[in-house]
Amino acid sequence: MNLKKIINSNSRFSEIIRFGLVGALATVLQYGFYVVFVHVVGVKAVPSSMISYALSFIVNFFLSSYFTFHTRPNAKKGLGFTLSHLFNMGLQTGLVAIFQQIVGMTLALLPAMAICIPVNYLLVRFAFTSKIFSGGASKFQKTDSSESSPSLKAEDRDSFIENNQTQLKS
Repeated sequence: MNLKKIINSNSRFSEIIRFGLVGALATVLQYGFYVVFVHVVGVKAVPSSMISYALSFIVNFFLSSYFTFHTRPNAKKGLGFTLSHLFNMGLQTGLVAIFQQIVGMTLALLPAMAICIPVNYLLVRFAFTSKIFSGGASKFQKTDSSESSPSLKAEDRDSFIENNQTQLKS
């Protein structure tokens, strides 16, 4: 199976791959924004970290919505996304506190991340696919009310992907 098929598939495996790609991109963007704010704009490290985190968080939300979960973003999904990340940050902080006593400070983040990344995927997936966070019908959502997770119609999703691929090529 080629990469394009994996990325465009509706399988859970493909969704996890897309989640990882978006997370990796958000991490790179956060660091890039941080470097620009520190070295180009002249902002101190801590405010730069906060600004870069916020900017990458926004990009992460929209990419997670459109690319990872094939849904249209709305305020409720934004709330769910934010709550899932806040919960995950608390979980990670608590786990680092525990693991630093077991594996030391240098390695403590690694087992915490091994737990938190899958938890974050499940929480974010819930935020984007649960009826609780759906914001009503839109042209991008399935019109069949028996579906439990609103998402882009196949033809709309394919059109969205083709349009964005065309824009990326130019």
